Amino acid sequence: MLQLENGLGLRRVVVCSGLAFPVIIHPIVHGEPVLTAQAFYYLEQLHSVAKIRYENHEDSLTEAELEYLIDNYLFEFSKHHPDANITFKVMTGKFWKDDVSDHYLRVDQGLTEVLVVDARNDDSVQSIEAVDSSDQIDLYDWDIGRNYAKDCMEPYIENMTKLLDKKVNVMIMPSEDRNGYCGKKRVIKADGQLINYEAAMQLSDICIRTISNTATEAKVGWSGIGSPTFTLPIERIVATRYYNPVMLSHYFSGLHELNAMKSFVGFYNVLEYYFEEAPRLLGQTASNEKSQINCVLELLVTDADVTGFVAGLPADSRQVMIADLPTSSGVSIPAYNGASSSRNELARWLYEIRCAVIHSKKTRRGAPTSTFEPYTPASQALSHVIPTIRWLAIKCIEKDAALNPIVVSAKAS
Repeated sequence: MLQLENGLGLRRVVVCSGLAFPVIIHPIVHGEPVLTAQAFYYLEQLHSVAKIRYENHEDSLTEAELEYLIDNYLFEFSKHHPDANITFKVMTGKFWKDDVSDHYLRVDQGLTEVLVVDARNDDSVQSIEAVDSSDQIDLYDWDIGRNYAKDCMEPYIENMTKLLDKKVNVMIMPSEDRNGYCGKKRVIKADGQLINYEAAMQLSDICIRTISNTATEAKVGWSGIGSPTFTLPIERIVATRYYNPVMLSHYFSGLHELNAMKSFVGFYNVLEYYFEEAPRLLGQTASNEKSQINCVLELLVTDADVTGFVAGLPADSRQVMIADLPTSSGVSIPAYNGASSSRNELARWLYEIRCAVIHSKKTRRGAPTSTFEPYTPASQALSHVIPTIRWLAIKCIEKDAALNPIVVSAKAS
């Protein structure tokens, strides 16, 4: 089970196949909640994990191989979902490793410890009994601390469940601020997909082995007998090739960033990877960065591709392209005008944006220059540029894969 970044609110199971091993991605409750456990959880508020299963120990992948496998699947996922930014580049870890020699395990994001004593199977345990004789906990069930907590949770969950059906009779006269009402009203109204504690904990049991090749729903809390607690829709992603790991790293850097300036740099770095390769493949000479990005776009797209993509952009993003783009310094970047060569014009436009993003010079040769200051309205407008530079980054990664096919090791084939 592997932590992902930006997987909030997935609300489905994504089954990825086609490479060395299948991988599933699904929501889960992080942190082993005990003291912080809730009676209910909203699926919209749950983060996601990736999960891979090995049938044989010798099939296990190294950490680097795992990351590369999942990066390739997430790249395909991102192509299907332009608004998604799920990555394996985790900034703050939510998992930890317990000390198996300790008498306690960590829960609640690692902030709480629960007693574990396996009296049934550990011969070193001579005895265990409750200090309070009124305790009704089975002390021979090894997870002692969590079992005590569950005993407290059960009546709480039961009462909270009843609360969802509670109603009151009200009579409210109309006023200038709101309508009147006479009748019954619920005291609690839940929005979104609400699941109780037990169902939320069962999310961690979702397994690729219980999902058939034709299934459209994944069963949660289902052991193969009776009805599942609930189901989640299944989305299927099929990958057919491996991509350049360096280019993927830059791509996910752009995908991960919420700051539009930094996101632009990540995607631009994918194109930059081909600045010398593209002129060589085209049999051209490119002596500066402006001509190099021209060559990269010539290698990747046609004028018709660019024209079609721009026409398909959301209206607000297209408007940003066809109007002069203000920068923080007051010097605007001339608008994209694809009347003649849309491809070369797009290269010019992106290059000038790149210069304004990368450089912070107040002047160049004594004249004011265009620059973007972070966290200003001007720099936030770059969010409308991201779909275009991301589109080209995808094209570049796919072109490299076509030119330089990657074959995985025999172990993972």
